[in-house]
Amino acid sequence: FEGRDLWQGAEFGREDRERLMKILTIVIPMYNVQEYIEQCLQSFAIPEIMNKIEVLVIDDGSKDNSANIAKRYEEIYPEAYRVIHKENGGHGSTINIGISEAMGNYIKVVDGDDWVEQQGFRDLVCYLESTTVDLVMSQYCWVDHKTMKKSWEVDRLCKRAEFEKVYLSEDILADSFLKMHAMTFKTSILKNMPERLDEHCFYVDTEYMIFPLPYVNTVSFVDANVYMYRIGMDTQSMNLLNMQKRCDQHEKVLQRLLIYCRAHRGNINERAMIAAVARVVTSQYKIYLSFGHSRKKAMIQMDLMLKHNYKKIYDAVQNQAVCWIRRSRYCLFDVAAFAVRRSIK
Repeated sequence: FEGRDLWQGAEFGREDRERLMKILTIVIPMYNVQEYIEQCLQSFAIPEIMNKIEVLVIDDGSKDNSANIAKRYEEIYPEAYRVIHKENGGHGSTINIGISEAMGNYIKVVDGDDWVEQQGFRDLVCYLESTTVDLVMSQYCWVDHKTMKKSWEVDRLCKRAEFEKVYLSEDILADSFLKMHAMTFKTSILKNMPERLDEHCFYVDTEYMIFPLPYVNTVSFVDANVYMYRIGMDTQSMNLLNMQKRCDQHEKVLQRLLIYCRAHRGNINERAMIAAVARVVTSQYKIYLSFGHSRKKAMIQMDLMLKHNYKKIYDAVQNQAVCWIRRSRYCLFDVAAFAVRRSIK
């Protein structure tokens, strides 16, 4: 067990040893989600695996009843749940704390307004107990907040991957659909990587997804639908109107990812990083389009900058509307902007 060196030469009580020997740490960023946190926390209360997981609830200065609900789970299941209170610092700060506090062999982040499907989660934990790979990929599901209808962003995370087969990352990651909800990392990778997520900033889930990639050597896929991702809420950061309000934060994260990708040029997982950053670029273009003509210049400047400084990322953008805009030498910007703006009214 890789964590044994953590306690050699030290005195630990039984509770400390149990916490150190967990298979999986679930990090739950929590901020004012009293309507949803019960469903989230309850989804991990699976008797047969409670001794194998730790659930770290990182309370980011909630002002509602979220902390009290989480505290109740900590009192009922002290062997598995732990609540950590901190001043408000944003999503990235909660994940940073979760990484530093994690004692499980693996880490998975599940936001406080989402939850896991219990059978799929059992299957994931069972597989983690039997493997030593750096990254395990599992399916996730969109769940409409109003109708509770389920859908999948992609049918398969990697169409050519065989389940539970160990792959070298350089052979498979570039052909995989990478999303935070699908990823379970070996804890040692996240603890040892020098980068930490931006704080007081939205959209850092892409940093969490991309920063570990240079240090990942092996990957497996499990046949399990694990993560239930709630969509359709007005407060969500990926709501386009909210993305307009936080355009500068999205630009900040994208800029950091571009620099990071350049710094790891030649890495075995460079192609996977490029594909992931290209999707962030596409989101940035969508934000510019949603503003209409007023952001046409900003998009052109950014596009030309990418073409000259980050050509591989520029070429990796596959969005059809962006390709049309480029081919028209940006003459179709206003047409595309009209379509985007109409979709959010």
